[in-house]
Amino acid sequence: MRINNVYPRSRHHKDLWFRDEPHGRVTYFEHSFEAYSLEGRILYNEHNETPWVLSVHGARADFTKSDAVSIGLQKRGFSLLGMNMSGHSKAGVLSPEQTTLGGNVDEVSTFYDYLAKDRKKVIIAYSLGGTPALKLLEKHSDAIDKMILFYPGIYITDAYVSHFGAEFRSTIAEPFSYRKNDTINLLRSFKGKLLVIKGEYDGLDPELYAKPPGGSAGEVAIDGIKYYSPIPKEVIDIVYNAVPVSRREFIEIPSCGHSVVLWMRENPIESEKLLDKINAFLK
Repeated sequence: MRINNVYPRSRHHKDLWFRDEPHGRVTYFEHSFEAYSLEGRILYNEHNETPWVLSVHGARADFTKSDAVSIGLQKRGFSLLGMNMSGHSKAGVLSPEQTTLGGNVDEVSTFYDYLAKDRKKVIIAYSLGGTPALKLLEKHSDAIDKMILFYPGIYITDAYVSHFGAEFRSTIAEPFSYRKNDTINLLRSFKGKLLVIKGEYDGLDPELYAKPPGGSAGEVAIDGIKYYSPIPKEVIDIVYNAVPVSRREFIEIPSCGHSVVLWMRENPIESEKLLDKINAFLK
């Protein structure tokens, strides 16, 4: 799709997680859905190329929460498109109870159509954003060359129509509910390359932390430090093992919980090393 009416500053500037200075040119635009509009942001590389990388944020986030990655890749020559999904922040316009994961899937699919048509695509997704990202494989598997999933979340298909908030939490609370997903078979048929990135203390075995099987470990204390592990261990294993060894890579961040992107802000030297590894995977 063609982008019209771009503007130089986010209309949700005061509500964004972060206000980092991009490395190069940045533009914003809105896409109008039936009852609301969502903002997209393009970070251009030095050649002002149309973006071929799509960044999909997670829950309680907007497109700036992953700027440690997005701006880092912009510096390394990539043009990226990010968007605010509904229900996860003020910048996402709708309240959680007004929208669903299925709505997010449709939103990401719509913004995907703004990517460059003449080159292979890269999809980067975080946590809950892993599901809308993987759903892109239904229609665009042949056009997507590489996927990077940070601590990905996959969910029972019933969760797609459950409104965020209490209804969504109730739907996914059933032990092992994530096994009833429709995304892993899409990943198994994917012919491109996969990189999974997670913190050492995310994706923990819940039973090792006195939690029931079939869910996440949640908040844990390790050596006196609290970490958050919302992704079940089996989910990480299922996602990673869906792709053959020859086409998959795995990076685990030591002494890090769920949010690798916030860890990157607190550890700038190690963050640059991680970005170099991501860059090498994408080249």
